[in-house]
Amino acid sequence: MSIIITHRDDGVAVLTFDQPESRANVLSTQLWNDLDAAVKTIGETPNVRGLVLASAKPGIFIAGADLKLLGEAGENDPRVREFINLGSRVLARLEGLPCATIAAIDGAALGGGLEVALACDFRIVGTHPKIQLGLPEVSLGLIPGWGGTQRLPRLVGLVRASEMMTTGKALGAVEAVAADLATEQLSSETLIESAATFLLNLSTDLKAQARALKRQPLPAADRAAFTPSFDDDSPAIREGMSVLTRGAALPLIEGLCLETDAFCRLAGTEQSKEKIAAFFNRRLQKS
Repeated sequence: MSIIITHRDDGVAVLTFDQPESRANVLSTQLWNDLDAAVKTIGETPNVRGLVLASAKPGIFIAGADLKLLGEAGENDPRVREFINLGSRVLARLEGLPCATIAAIDGAALGGGLEVALACDFRIVGTHPKIQLGLPEVSLGLIPGWGGTQRLPRLVGLVRASEMMTTGKALGAVEAVAADLATEQLSSETLIESAATFLLNLSTDLKAQARALKRQPLPAADRAAFTPSFDDDSPAIREGMSVLTRGAALPLIEGLCLETDAFCRLAGTEQSKEKIAAFFNRRLQKS
């Protein structure tokens, strides 16, 4: 199993990602299934007062999606839609837990890794020097597929979200707090303890506000003030900006459907497969 659940005496549960025989936690089909089972167990366990998501990998929260399937996929490949739908179902289950949730991020949370954190009610960051929060899918000819185009702008605004998506630039810990992507930065040594304390002191109203913020459309004034601007006219950026702006006017669940369809149009295209192949080649050269 790649997920470890521990229950603290104070009623807070800690869900720790620790993919066996891997330096990083990567969102494979197996990890999604493990996470689904773990979240289901938490939801069925009485008297859980909060849930902390953390990682046992030094400097890594979750590195992103397993790219092997996407690199081998054909256009409109049903396996891709199944893979994306699986992750989306798991995150919907996580987002619907009766207890409040918080991601304790002390390393890289990129692509799907950040999207898992975005499905939590709150996020805090540690002091590890490798902390990065970002959505680099554009470098692979793709867009975020597990809610990044919809949950991120509801937290940080359309301008910041569009910048992160079109450039792939990640935020460090201090930047993430300043952008309201994370609530605060705390010592890595006590990060899980601090996350648990945060949940125990959380008011019911604040939890409800955090969930309502992500579920509703963005305010009309915010949407009207946003003008998409980007230099690169690649298919991934066009699709990403279209989904970002259209989804901002919709309830979250409807925006997520737009995102899934757009992701599946991009996955398996020659441009995306070439970019994924180049990514693997760069990684091979570094090893």
